[in-house]
Amino acid sequence: MKNLLVNLVAFLILGGIAAGIMFGLAGRWDLWNIWSYVAILVIMVTVADYRRSPEMMKRTDPGRKSRSVFLGLTFLQWIIAGLDQRFHWTNIIPTPGLIVGLVFFAIGWGLYDWAKTANPFFQEERGGGVISAGPYAILRHPANAGFLLVAIASPLALNSLLAFILSVFQVTNLVNTTTTEDQKLRDELAGYTEYAAKVSNRLIPGVW
Repeated sequence: MKNLLVNLVAFLILGGIAAGIMFGLAGRWDLWNIWSYVAILVIMVTVADYRRSPEMMKRTDPGRKSRSVFLGLTFLQWIIAGLDQRFHWTNIIPTPGLIVGLVFFAIGWGLYDWAKTANPFFQEERGGGVISAGPYAILRHPANAGFLLVAIASPLALNSLLAFILSVFQVTNLVNTTTTEDQKLRDELAGYTEYAAKVSNRLIPGVW
């Protein structure tokens, strides 16, 4: 319970920063989709972080650099989205599109959480062991796939077509990271090549 409260406070601060950036730049507070986006962000990230085991929290995080890049691009996305609401450059997404964006934003974070829960070696420097259960039965890198959904859904949820520019960089970063991680696992993790032969998709079912 203590960890949950600490994480909740930390991510409420993150949500406050997100809301402050977007509402501050928009110059208005009556944007229900942004309130929904911030609420989903705080809830899903808090749950994902709380569900880490004590052992996992002590491990090094080989994907930290990639996630830092993703977060930095997300901050820029918030800035663009906020300005877009003020100056009405490309905030033309209809309400059904906003809802679809919010739904897939939540699904993306849920997939990331599922991947962390299903993989006890999630933050092992060298993989720890081959996991083929849960989302790993469908994708070899489901956590990155979750972030892919988040990247694509965010501009829709935030009502900013212009924010898709940052999504392009986020997706490029995820593809490069997945390619690097996958090759490293092939080279260093026993049994991974056999697993990859059974689960052919790395990031997108039926595509790649």
